[in-house]
Amino acid sequence: MVLLTAFAILVFVTCGFNLSLANEDIGEENYYERFQKIPPAIETAKKLYNNFFGGGTRRIHKRQILGTFFDVILVFDSSSSVSSGEFAKGVGGLQNLVEKSRNDTNYAAITYATRAKNEFDFTPSFDAAVKFRAIKRSGGKTNTQAALKLCQRMFIEEQYGSRLGSYRRILLVTDGQSNINRAETIPSADQLKLVMGVEVFVFAVGEYLEGIKEMVQMASSTDAHMYRVLNMRGLYEVIKLIPDVGHKTWIEETFGESSEEEEEEAGPLGKL
Repeated sequence: MVLLTAFAILVFVTCGFNLSLANEDIGEENYYERFQKIPPAIETAKKLYNNFFGGGTRRIHKRQILGTFFDVILVFDSSSSVSSGEFAKGVGGLQNLVEKSRNDTNYAAITYATRAKNEFDFTPSFDAAVKFRAIKRSGGKTNTQAALKLCQRMFIEEQYGSRLGSYRRILLVTDGQSNINRAETIPSADQLKLVMGVEVFVFAVGEYLEGIKEMVQMASSTDAHMYRVLNMRGLYEVIKLIPDVGHKTWIEETFGESSEEEEEEAGPLGKL
């Protein structure tokens, strides 16, 4: 009888423990599932304008003596899951993004599939926009960790042209989770974010993404740094909605106008 009772308790505890784990798994699954939602383009454009172009995620005191310029690496998925037409549309969107940036913002570009490729070193935005015309799709698997490790090198090694004192950012565009050395992807992103102080923005492209958890975990935050679009045309349309330099009236009417005090404290740049 005692043995039977002990066995019953063991079964109860074990079942309860497994149920608890199952509930935790369900909770985590539901958490990441919410990032499958694709907001309207204007909502995403406003979010991108405020956080990527406006520098609102990095607040500094107006008396701080810091650089007021950005070095940005654009990282673009060139794997076989991205068609040639979609790739061209996405590259066109990123070229438009560069064209909307200030001249003192420097850009570099990486494409990745089975391997990561440095398309061009850090260069002023007006030159970087021209260099985008030469970028071609390679096809292959999805080696995201290789692209992130190349980003680390490009920010550290002088040969790539990253400037001392710059604010460093990555904008990564992908339509799926990595499938080469996947276990190294998030640690590589953490090295950039937590050790090197790089802000990582992620555009997750696709109607439903099984790898959404990896994409969310790569981003520096789930609100200001994580973005969703249906396809590369959607990415292009979002960036197209961002106002060009000098179109202040349109900005005020569409995105609202901040106070003078907010403009002083919002970030190192009024606009990227």
